[in-house]
Amino acid sequence: MDSLPTAEQAGSTWVADAERYDHWFESPWGSYAFATERQAILAAAGNLAGKTVADIGCGTGRFTTDLERRAGRVVGLDPDPSMLAVAARRTAAPLIVGDGHRLPFGDDRFDVTIAITVCEFTTDSEVVIAELVRVTRPGGRVIVGALNRHSPWGIANRHQFDQPPWDTARFLTRADLRRLGRPHGTVHLQAALYPPRALPLISAWGPVLEPIGRLVAPGAGAFNVLTIDIHDQEHCP
Repeated sequence: MDSLPTAEQAGSTWVADAERYDHWFESPWGSYAFATERQAILAAAGNLAGKTVADIGCGTGRFTTDLERRAGRVVGLDPDPSMLAVAARRTAAPLIVGDGHRLPFGDDRFDVTIAITVCEFTTDSEVVIAELVRVTRPGGRVIVGALNRHSPWGIANRHQFDQPPWDTARFLTRADLRRLGRPHGTVHLQAALYPPRALPLISAWGPVLEPIGRLVAPGAGAFNVLTIDIHDQEHCP
């Protein structure tokens, strides 16, 4: 789990407290999960030097800040103004209130567009991915991070899926991610986050488990990373 979704992402009446949400990343599991997911996303993104990057669903800006150190220019977007208020304390990147179904950007705006644990908490993931592609230049890259309910993490934490906001989530399988990405370009799917929770000494043995898990059980990672390399003709008439 990258983080708790915001109420607007989830389409539920549950409202996340931005400070509590941000503090979750300091917990043992939050710290390990974020570090592991960040590494997977950055590996998918490749060299960001000089590139324009959008962090869609940026929350309190922790990953936005990391991107800001690596890319030429970064823009963060989230539907929750209280999340962006926290993000503004740690990043100088422009922060915009917006909806992933209707991104407030022109076509071909970014070299790389990233959405982490966003699609499963939106009304229509197909529309969201189409929007991510629309704002990404031909030849650019879209990266989608999605949670896997059928992973050890999902099984160990299955009780939470009957409670808001998780009860409204639409989890995407690896097959779903490939299906959604293929119309737009060349797709690649990688998995990460194999421990079920913050077990003792996870910071020591967890990173050793990750490459083994990807090799022997790619479908068992709690975090799937879909990379779409946009076809050059994507936005042509």
